[in-house]
Amino acid sequence: MNCNDCVEKFDRYVDRELNNTEVLELKLHLEGCPPCADQYEFQASLKRLVKVCCDKDTAPAAFREKLRQILL
Repeated sequence: MNCNDCVEKFDRYVDRELNNTEVLELKLHLEGCPPCADQYEFQASLKRLVKVCCDKDTAPAAFREKLRQILL
């Protein structure tokens, strides 16, 4: 797995949407690639923060779309 493939799978990894093989490949890449590991931690933390902040009410569609574009 290269860095581009890894980054493309971050959201699906956080959401537990990857199959076992993909999870293993991604974990192995993150263990050997500090820049990807740092980027993953940032994105995962941001996603958790948004979930906590927006859990009670539904965020406006425009905000969700803008955030999705930023994270991709």
